[in-house]
Amino acid sequence: MNNKQGLYVAQGLSQEELAAIHSLADECNTYEQLDLKLNWSSLQARPQDESNDFLYYEQGKLVGYLPIFCFNSQEAEISGMVAPAWRRRGIFTTLLSAARKECQRRQLPTLLFIVENQSTSGQAFVAALQPQYDHSEYKMAFRSSQPPELPVSSPLQFRRAGLDDRATLKSITAAAFAMPEEEVDWYSNRMLNDDRRTFYLASIDDVAVGKIDVFRNTQEAYIAGVGVLPQHQKRGYGRQILTYALHEILKSGPTNIVLEVEVENEHALGLYTSCGFAQLSRYDYYRLPI
Repeated sequence: MNNKQGLYVAQGLSQEELAAIHSLADECNTYEQLDLKLNWSSLQARPQDESNDFLYYEQGKLVGYLPIFCFNSQEAEISGMVAPAWRRRGIFTTLLSAARKECQRRQLPTLLFIVENQSTSGQAFVAALQPQYDHSEYKMAFRSSQPPELPVSSPLQFRRAGLDDRATLKSITAAAFAMPEEEVDWYSNRMLNDDRRTFYLASIDDVAVGKIDVFRNTQEAYIAGVGVLPQHQKRGYGRQILTYALHEILKSGPTNIVLEVEVENEHALGLYTSCGFAQLSRYDYYRLPI
């Protein structure tokens, strides 16, 4: 029997805790007709030596939850939820305070709050913090009966990336997304060895020119980081890389395939729409210095 009460900070998540988080998410999503962003692929592979998950219990039941996601050394992404019947009791404030202290301990400079655009409660809470609006993203899902066909003739060759390809994944990501290479620090040994994560490289004459990342969980496959080196862009390679990944994902049978794209990235929106993706929801990101 679960006898937890009040704030609990987890290092790694048990199957019981994951089930409770799913149940709470279902309750909150149904209440406001939302699709809260909780990065399920990451939740199922939490490191056992880090405090990333902040849970709040009343009478042994999970009523509040706030995770932090550190995909780089410059920020911690934060989302979260409180059961409708337990709101306006300071629970989310308690969770946020504990998470903020952990981020300060790690010397992370900023928090990046993820709030669904249609969440009245979430938008009101974050507005009270007076953060700076950063950007918005659409969540899109693959809705076509089948992916586009791969071109019969193409210079691109595809293969799975491994530990030895870390530097290549970093350099392509940095160049494709105009980032300093030292900030691309998420291709860790743990991530590259995770069976739920697959990384593909696209090469021309054995020289890598593009990449894509795929994260899987029991519910869906999440596509991220479709990147092509600047000197090879505007040749249709991004579409071919995405199409290849779709074919690989669907080899194991039907599944939900999702991705996220910045609202203002019209080129990427056009690409994803033309490949069979449709918009599901919109997330707003707000930045607050720690």
